[in-house]
Amino acid sequence: QLAEWNPYDQNAVSPFFDPEWMFGVADGFDIVIGNPPYISTKGVTVEDKKKYEEEFGFSDDTYNLFTFKGMSLLKEGGSLSYIIPKTFWTTQTKRNMRDMILSYQINYIFDTANPFDAVMVDTCIIQVVKHSMPKEHLIKFMDGTKDLKNPLFFSPIKQNIYLDTQNSVIFKPTDMNLRIYQLYGHKVKELYDKWWDKIETSKKIAKNQKELETYRASLKPGDVALLGCLTEGGQGLATANNGKYIAVRRSTKWAKNIISSRPKKLAEAIKKKKVSIPQMTNFANEKDFLDSLSEKEIATLFDSLKEQYGRDLFGQGYIYKIIEDSELANVDELSKEEKENGIDTSKNYYVPYDKGDKDGNRWYLETPFAIAWSKENVHFLKTNSGKKGEGMPVVRNPQFYFREGFCWIDVNSTYLKARIKTNGVFDVLSMSLFTMTELPDWYYVSLINSEFISLYVDNFINNTSHFQINDARQLPIIIPLPHEFEIFKEISEASIVAKKASFSSAISTDMVKEKLNDKQAELDKAVLKLYSI
Repeated sequence: QLAEWNPYDQNAVSPFFDPEWMFGVADGFDIVIGNPPYISTKGVTVEDKKKYEEEFGFSDDTYNLFTFKGMSLLKEGGSLSYIIPKTFWTTQTKRNMRDMILSYQINYIFDTANPFDAVMVDTCIIQVVKHSMPKEHLIKFMDGTKDLKNPLFFSPIKQNIYLDTQNSVIFKPTDMNLRIYQLYGHKVKELYDKWWDKIETSKKIAKNQKELETYRASLKPGDVALLGCLTEGGQGLATANNGKYIAVRRSTKWAKNIISSRPKKLAEAIKKKKVSIPQMTNFANEKDFLDSLSEKEIATLFDSLKEQYGRDLFGQGYIYKIIEDSELANVDELSKEEKENGIDTSKNYYVPYDKGDKDGNRWYLETPFAIAWSKENVHFLKTNSGKKGEGMPVVRNPQFYFREGFCWIDVNSTYLKARIKTNGVFDVLSMSLFTMTELPDWYYVSLINSEFISLYVDNFINNTSHFQINDARQLPIIIPLPHEFEIFKEISEASIVAKKASFSSAISTDMVKEKLNDKQAELDKAVLKLYSI
């Protein structure tokens, strides 16, 4: 390797790095400066992950690895300056990186927003000096999100403040964020340090059930608790074959999409897979043929073709069945046996199925989906859950099926969007939680839908565009006084009624929007008052 490397070819990449042999540097560099690659763990090969784990003890996004590598190349008192994604400020997967740089002296953090044309991520510039953080050290914090060349300078912030936040998050020192930190920084950190290892997953919550029950019973109005201590739940059912189990109600807009897409899907299958359908010979095209069939006949046809030519014949997860609202079972009248083990096909056996919500509805959603909850289907789903192979389902958290709870939109576009999860079955995309206290689910929905909680999440939990279940479990929830509870009850009930009306023609869209906007303004005021902001 030494013989093959040409030190005078500035465009050549060396397969090794030896600072002493290459540069005569034995005790580390004075400066490491750069813009490391932003490659996520998903884009890394298995071989490279193994190499990273061997060298660093972990495998993560490359900018995290580059930060550890850069610091290791510095001499004592040397300086590292990088431009890197802001995600390391808050996300749990970057806790190791935060712990490492917070143990040294951070000179400044410059929020640059997104200065690149081709990179879809907000960035910052950070300078870290390799020596232990001096007592009472102040970090200079600049905000160039509005004007990169003329940034806003905040009053310097004590570095040790960041060590006194939950998960050691780094936040921009605005007046609002400093107020939140003063009120809740240390308090929420204590809760996080005490409870996080016990509520991080559904399994851990179940394992620590008795301790959590005792804690919940001890809470009184005015107390603060993590949402993960007050709720249980998680992801739902993954059928691995939505076409077989899931249908769309004819009364919804989704049905029109299915009716228009089915002929195209059938034509593609005939062309690509040489699918043979003898009974089509008397029809001019696929649309005319499907129009001649009943919904049950179409479902039977598509099911049989998938069995014959493969599960993904029409595309993975494609839903093609349509049912009438009259075919839905009344879930309130189902027996415990029917909920757990399925419904006899002599009765209505379709039940509501919450499959997430691409439209981003707040407060309430009338789900367009239903799942065939027959005895045969439920038996297959349960007995094959978690098995390897194509079409094998995963049944998660079945104890919460047919229970009202709450969920939210995974993608966080400026403000969070939570809603009541109606009584039925929910799937893997509908991450749902269920209250385990006297506080109703709508109370959590109202808090999450407030502007304040969105701000809190962005600055103290997760500043990426995704709001995951582990993020939700970290939310600080204030147990309300009776009069506060009544205020949120009125706002929630009015908002849910207005949202339900939007799914019918009983009220105009403008009237619904006006009503929801009014209630949103009330909600935002009430939440700021609740949290003493």
